[in-house]
Parts: sequence; C-alpha cells; structure tokens
Amino acid sequence: MPKGKKAALVAAMELFSEDGFDGTSTVDVAKRAGISQATIFKYFHTKQDLMLAIVRPVMEHFFPKYRDEFFADLGKQKSLSEMVHFFVTDRYAFIRGNEEVVKIIAMEMMTNADMRALFGKVVRGNDFDFLGELLRIFRDTGELRDDIDAAGIVRIIGGQVVVYLIQSNFAPVLVHGDEQDLQIISEQIVRTLKK
Repeated sequence: MPKGKKAALVAAMELFSEDGFDGTSTVDVAKRAGISQATIFKYFHTKQDLMLAIVRPVMEHFFPKYRDEFFADLGKQKSLSEMVHFFVTDRYAFIRGNEEVVKIIAMEMMTNADMRALFGKVVRGNDFDFLGELLRIFRDTGELRDDIDAAGIVRIIGGQVVVYLIQSNFAPVLVHGDEQDLQIISEQIVRTLKK
C-alpha cells in the first residue's frame, strides 16, 4: 500500500474514532497524516469512501474470520456458565483490541445507511447463520430457558458488555477491575438465561 494512502487510513481511523465522522474534515486527516488533502482525494474520492475503506475490510474479512474462531471456541464450552463467561470475556477483549474501528462502526451505524447495510450483510451472510448457530450452541447445554431466543441472548450479553465498556470509559469509579467485573457480569447473565 502506498505510504500516503496508509497514512490517510491510520489518521482517519484515529480521528473518526475520536471526533466522529461528521466532526472530522479531510483537512484534519491530511494534517494528522502529514500529507496533502489532494493525496487523500487521489486514493479516496470522498470522505465517505475513506471511512468505508477503513471499515469494509474489517467487516467483510476480519469479522468473519474472528466469527468463525469465536464460534469454534464457544462450542468447546460445556456448561452455560462456561459459555457465558467465554462469550463475555472474549467479546470484551475483541472490542478492547479493536476499539477505534468498533467505535467508528457503532457511531456510523446510527446515522449512515451504507454502514447499516454493510453490517447487515455481514450478520446475515448467506454462508453462515449467526443467530441460528448461536441459539443451537446455547441450547445444546440443556440449561437455557425455553423462552430465550438468539436475539435475546445477544441483547442480554451485548447489553451488559456495552454498559460495562461505557462505565469503564466514562465512570471508572464504578469499575473494580476487568477480571472481577467480567466474572460478576457473567454470573448475572447466567442467572438471567438459566432454567
């Protein structure tokens, strides 16, 4: 990848995650990258193209790769408690390890139809039934409540992890440490999901 293109991508990823897509100009990106604004437009015709160049590879390649690894490891867990703890700690580590891109995707999904369509394409991919497989794995434990569906599992676990991320970033006084807090969160989720 040409040096100017890579510099633009890195600078844009940092700025989009800090200030949001709308709060970042191509002038800001050029300045942070140490390149001209013309260089940005040479590689990316619009700011939207620049943003999609950051998130599209992650969503189309990185997410499916990690999705497959995640499901393989999730399936190795034997009990509902093990499964929930794995899910919580693995997804938390994934988000922490990819915070900038995850933040961009989350912010843009609220306002950007192209981003929502791209995310929907990844989640509903023809090659993998994400929700069906998730429900099957959880049901295989024999411990999951009958009235919980796959979307419920995602909301219950995802909601807890997202709130914890918000607390750790914006209200650290509520946080006691990742290991301890993630264990407590896992136990709370198990009590919600278990028969």
